[in-house]
Parts: sequence; C-alpha cells; structure tokens
Amino acid sequence: MLNNKFVERFGAISLLIMAASACTNRSDTISIQHDPVVATSSETVTFDATASTDSSDYRIRLFVNGSLEKTCYNSLTCSYTGGPYLSYEGSTVSFAAALDVFDCDNSACDKVDGYYDFGITDASYVWGTTTYIPAKVSVGTSSFPSGVDSELLIHMATDYLPGKTFADFVSDVHDKIYDVYAAQSLIKTNMKNMDIYVYTRTAGTGSCGSVAWQTNTEVPWRDNDAVLHDSTLTDCTDSGLTRFTAEGSNTTDFLHHSGHAVFGLADEGTGALGYFQATNEPNIFSSQAACQSEQNLKGRSPGACNEFSAGWWGIHSGTTVMSNGAVGDSWGTEAFERVQYYFNNL
Repeated sequence: MLNNKFVERFGAISLLIMAASACTNRSDTISIQHDPVVATSSETVTFDATASTDSSDYRIRLFVNGSLEKTCYNSLTCSYTGGPYLSYEGSTVSFAAALDVFDCDNSACDKVDGYYDFGITDASYVWGTTTYIPAKVSVGTSSFPSGVDSELLIHMATDYLPGKTFADFVSDVHDKIYDVYAAQSLIKTNMKNMDIYVYTRTAGTGSCGSVAWQTNTEVPWRDNDAVLHDSTLTDCTDSGLTRFTAEGSNTTDFLHHSGHAVFGLADEGTGALGYFQATNEPNIFSSQAACQSEQNLKGRSPGACNEFSAGWWGIHSGTTVMSNGAVGDSWGTEAFERVQYYFNNL
C-alpha cells in the first residue's frame, strides 16, 4: 500500500516511478547522487545520475521536488545543477532519477533511484531548531525521521577545528555516502533503507567516539553514531556495536567499522575488536562444527571452513572488508549474507 504522504507530495509521476522500481528481473540500473549532501540556501546543488543498460534507445529523467528538471537521451550519465533553494531553508529538497528503456516491452526495463531528501540550511548550517540535518534519507514513510530504516548519525570531531570548517566535514560525509557506501553494490542496492544525517554538535574521538551529551535527547531514534575526525588516529568500534570513529579522508576505517557497528560483523583478521559469533547469519564461527553446519545448511562444502585464528573458523580468504576495509575489498560469502540479513530485517 502506498503511503499517503508520498502520493500527496509527488503525485502521479511518483506512482509511475514506484511501479517501475518494483520490477527487478533485468540488469538495467540507475543511480543518483547529489553534491553537497547538505546545502546552504545560497548554494547550488548538482545531481548526477548514472545508468547501466544494454539498450540502444533509452532516456534518463531527473526529478527535483517532484518536478522533471532534466532529460538525457541515450547517454549513460545525466547531470543537473539546481538552486539555490532559498525558499527551502529549514526544510528539505527531494530528488530522484528514472531510467526509461524504449526498445523493451517489459516494464522491468524501467528503473528508479529515489526519492531522497536532504536539508537546506542557513549560511551557518543552522537547520531551524533541529541539530540533526538530513544528508540522504528516503522519503515516503509515515514520519520524518522514519525510524524504520537504518539511521546513521555522522558527527564532526573537534579536531577538524580550527583548520577546517563544517563545509569540509559535509564534503567528507559526501565521500562516505557516495565513494564508500555507494561503491559497494551490496550497500548501494539497499540504500533506500539507510538514512544518513549530520549532527551540528561536535564530538570527541576518545572511547571510539564521545558524542555530545545532548545526542541521546535530541536524536534518540538513531541506530549508530559515526565520528569523523581530521587527524590520524587508531580507529575503533565500541563494544556495544553502536558507535565508531573514522578519518574523514580515509575510507578503510569507515567501511570496516561500519561492518562492525552498523551491520554486526566480526573481525576476519587480527582486528582489535576481537571475535564473536552473531546470533543470526554470523560471518565467523566459534567452532568448526558451527561453521560446517552453516555450510551444510546453505548447500556449500563444509570443507571450506578453516581456522583463521585460534578457536575461530570461517570460509573467507584473502583480503576482505572485515580483515581490512578498503573500498575494493570483497565482503566474502558469510559477511555478504550477514549484511543482506541486516537490511532484510529492518
């Protein structure tokens, strides 16, 4: 059943796009990103869409605030710069991209990415009376924030100051969303279920991220905290798997510690967090029997289980996200299944 707020806000165009997005039996894809991810009311915003299709006859359409703003024919990329969005200060702007394939009579050929919302602030990055600002959140839910998606709050550490500005932090958040998360097909496919916000209060880097004391009162609905810092530190995830630190300019720690805190993955190398077997879809196992049982259940060879650390077993090999964390690293079979389980059970 379609949400009434979504239908009211975006009308018939959205209904057509949503119907197309339900078809998934072809390899055609469309994705869209925006920059900056949080904009002041004096800034323009660039929306870039990228498609993948075997078709020779197609178009990409870009929508902002429910209006068609740009159409590109037979090009795998499409870009539109809009704004400034002065009248939206203190509110949000929404955006989406649609891929329409003409030389295919199957509705599955048509795809969509969006709608998403992001915040428009004043020149000082004040967003009304609220200290959290949407950077990329899915719209169409019954409330805002929705509380039904994975809710990640990203904090700026005090070590950004005084050398850098909040705008520099926002730029780093853009990189984490699009150059780290969206570079992972597993996460990118599920990003409609991941809402990302920035917080205007600064945080410390100790204890795997010491967030401002007001956070629990002002943002009680968040699931995880990510503290971005400017200096070079040894990053970590807290023992409760709710909070982690990462360098704003370094992608390795952000992806790896997201694996811990957001997705509940254990280390697959010699990580500082240590080893644990998750209750559901673990990526490592506390015994050979548990590992082999999982492989038998999934129709895989139990002989793939290996003791990668004393008393801990897995089927991963080589460099993985949970042994390293670079953007190009593989998730491995068990970690992949754990992340998919996480999104499927939000």
